[in-house]
Amino acid sequence: MFTYQSNTDLKSIAQRISGANRIIVTTHAKPDGDAMGSTLALKRALDHQLDIEILLMGPVTSPMRAIAGTTSWIDAQQQMPKAGEDLVLLVDTGAFSQVEPIADWMRDRHDHVIVIDHHASGDDIGAMRFVDSTAASATMLVKSVIEAMGLPIEGGPGSVAEALFCGLATDTGWFRFSNADARAFSMASELLQTGINRDGLYRTIEETAKPTRLALQARALESIEYVLEGRCAIMQLLPSDFKETKGAPGELPGTVNLPLAIESVDFAVLLYSENGTETKASFRSKPSRELGGDFVDVSELARQLGGGGHVHAAGARVKGPVEDAIKVVQKVLDSLEGHS
Repeated sequence: MFTYQSNTDLKSIAQRISGANRIIVTTHAKPDGDAMGSTLALKRALDHQLDIEILLMGPVTSPMRAIAGTTSWIDAQQQMPKAGEDLVLLVDTGAFSQVEPIADWMRDRHDHVIVIDHHASGDDIGAMRFVDSTAASATMLVKSVIEAMGLPIEGGPGSVAEALFCGLATDTGWFRFSNADARAFSMASELLQTGINRDGLYRTIEETAKPTRLALQARALESIEYVLEGRCAIMQLLPSDFKETKGAPGELPGTVNLPLAIESVDFAVLLYSENGTETKASFRSKPSRELGGDFVDVSELARQLGGGGHVHAAGARVKGPVEDAIKVVQKVLDSLEGHS
């Protein structure tokens, strides 16, 4: 039986990379700050000594394009890299469901795929894996690989340090989430000392929304329903909401977190469908008030729907419209009845 865990160490991965001539680095579809930061950091660190290409599956949001800057990448929807690479580095995921557009391409390359991930669940997608679910971001692991290769981590615009910080900051909610531990703050301190512009990064990533984002968030909040005696807030967005607001799913990051401001809410669920044939479910939960106290592990809820993620942030896809997905999610939530 396959178990998603490390079968190598970062030093061995660094050695494999050092011995390669051509590498393709990729990540999950719709790359977020950690996925983008991890791929950019590797390319920027290695570009001067080997042939390395970034392969992305879109859509790639405007903030992520801005973070990429002049660092080039290939859009898998338009073309695929030429064959003959020595290694494929898959970062910030190890699940076939998250690389669906290139899943067959990945399967054909299993023997020279290396996974570097910080999620607790995944598939047998590569011959080598390093998995550390205690790491706040994948860029933490990428930083260790770069250091193991003896390469410098320099700061400034378009730098390795900037890309690493992008992943760390966004995956910790700008150091507000419970995964922002001492290890994360230590790395942040190191990167800030290189001279990166933290405030500029925040503005580039978090403060570039269009009015349509607020319109979608308003619709989501209007739909809110409190269940499990107020412990859970469920929101939904229908195809009509996207059509009438002219908004897009790419504008939704952070929306599922909004109900967590309510004192009684322990976790929140956002169900949304743009086409009415498939519904995406996002889950977020609060950490416990006390160290070591109870909290809702939303990754377990997502796994019951065929998805996954972290204990406080997870997601899944459900076939069918939102109306059907709500019934499926409700059955999962029923398992929490009676739990404090």
